[in-house]
Amino acid sequence: MRKRTRWLVSLGVFALGSWFLYRENNVIDVSRMTVTSNRLPEAFDGYRVVQVADLHGKAFGNEQERLLNKIDREKPDLVVMTGDLIDSRRNGEEAALTLMKALVDRYPVYFVTGNHEVRLNLTILPKLEQLGVTVLRNESRVIEYQGQSISLLGIDDPTTTRWREGLSEPDGIRQSLDQALQDVSPDAFQLLLAHRPEYKSLYAERSIDLVLSGHAHGGQIRLPFTEGLYAPGQGFFPTVTAGRYQEQQTELIVSRGLGNSLFPFRLFNHPELVVLTLKRP
Repeated sequence: MRKRTRWLVSLGVFALGSWFLYRENNVIDVSRMTVTSNRLPEAFDGYRVVQVADLHGKAFGNEQERLLNKIDREKPDLVVMTGDLIDSRRNGEEAALTLMKALVDRYPVYFVTGNHEVRLNLTILPKLEQLGVTVLRNESRVIEYQGQSISLLGIDDPTTTRWREGLSEPDGIRQSLDQALQDVSPDAFQLLLAHRPEYKSLYAERSIDLVLSGHAHGGQIRLPFTEGLYAPGQGFFPTVTAGRYQEQQTELIVSRGLGNSLFPFRLFNHPELVVLTLKRP
């Protein structure tokens, strides 16, 4: 009888632990934020942007149904993906392209590279462009809405210039920013897509209004009073992993992302969609 009880208790603990890990890694949180700026054109008052980050080839239901339903409920005017759509260790291209194909059928979709796209030699980029995704590689686009416009910028992950041109990551970021800004009016509201949050001071050097990043995975394991235990590019006990940060005139918003990479589990750190509403004061 005691052996059976111990077996049942062990089975119950295993089932409870499995359920907890499943929820931690599959329940999608929606973080809604309002960004207020007097530099926004009046037409963009109420404009909605959904940020998808760090999917790493993860699937959320058949044909990404659960993730798409979350996005559709937010009724975005624009969808942006800030890198690491796929994973260099397990690829995940099929799940990634399934999501992006469904999104471009519904919304304007813009994408910038993360370090995992670079590790896989950027082979997914032509496939994304064929689907209708706009890939921003150190360049800008004018986003028009009801007769007015803002500038959307996107830069490559700095591993691109580090491997190709031998630049340090900070110098690669600066070079990419200068290329992206070359046709942008300083009077325009500037929204930058940049995979790496740890370089927020470099974005502030260029006085970018708003930056959307990912990469840090929310610190992977989020314990009380921490920004998480570990983030790529920042190491242990990182300081820039999720939420809002202000540096000079630049606001940075960091998504916890959706998938995992080297470490297979999130703890106290659900996958996240970020939904931004732009507002005038």
